[in-house]
Amino acid sequence: MLTDRSPLALGLRTLIVVLGIVAEVWNLTELATGAGALADHFAYFTIHTNLLVIIVLGWAIGVPPARRPVWFDPLRGAMTTYIVLTGILYNLLLAAPGEMFSWAVHPPNLLQHRIIPILVAIDWLVIPTVRRLRLSRFWIWLAYPVGYLAFTLIRGPLVGDWYPYFFLDPNEFGGYAGLLVPILGLVVVFAVGAFVVCAVGVARYRSVRAGSS
Repeated sequence: MLTDRSPLALGLRTLIVVLGIVAEVWNLTELATGAGALADHFAYFTIHTNLLVIIVLGWAIGVPPARRPVWFDPLRGAMTTYIVLTGILYNLLLAAPGEMFSWAVHPPNLLQHRIIPILVAIDWLVIPTVRRLRLSRFWIWLAYPVGYLAFTLIRGPLVGDWYPYFFLDPNEFGGYAGLLVPILGLVVVFAVGAFVVCAVGVARYRSVRAGSS
């Protein structure tokens, strides 16, 4: 495993941040030519999570562990959960037929839905947290996904009945009551994902502490 400030760790995180910036600049450049609405672009969970990756890992690069707040490691764990599940859910639910096994994908899409999630997962696996995580608090990481669900359902009717994902569109399920099952399913998926990511973080931290004792 790598230490937080090792050259390989810094190199990996720099690569992720650069790729994230390239993908989002590419998106914004296309939007500037009229290929979509800016407000709708920033309504996607994918965009939120990829921007969070840039912020959190950029922070990790620029600020040494001793100067980070105590909640930085939980924030990193939550970010890892969001971006990894973004990649998994996109490829299972939203990708075009055959896209999951193809690299001939629009570059920003490839970066934000596949390459960056994979690299962030590797970052979590090989670079242990600086401080110990509390497995009993993994559920706090669900606050943002649940808040996003509420935001999306409130925003939809206000912007012409538009929803960023079909599984959050009440029109696809016969009204809001029909969304209960997919929403509960998403909450369960994120809860399981957060628990697994947190458990891996706890195990990695313990292994490092055991190896140094």
